[in-house]
Amino acid sequence: MSDERPKFVPRFSERWERSFRSLDTERRAGCIKAVLALISGRTTPGLRIKPILPERYFLEARIDRGDRIIFRIEGEAISFIDVVKHDDIGRYGRRPRGER
Repeated sequence: MSDERPKFVPRFSERWERSFRSLDTERRAGCIKAVLALISGRTTPGLRIKPILPERYFLEARIDRGDRIIFRIEGEAISFIDVVKHDDIGRYGRRPRGER
């Protein structure tokens, strides 16, 4: 067993919880693997982390061909916002109102 400590403290939004629960077993397993990699600060070959344009407020991490994790890194915390289909990323291109 590894003594490696997580790099980030995870926080999960209510939206994340709802989206995660709606995934089927196979998609959920892939999501868990990606979340653990993000928390530990490890990169994996298929994860592909990049900012969501235009404002770059949120980041996306690729789970598989269709699913993406929406998250933010804030100091020592990683906030998991949502799990969405690739085609739904556009709604996270701008920061939420009041977050300037």
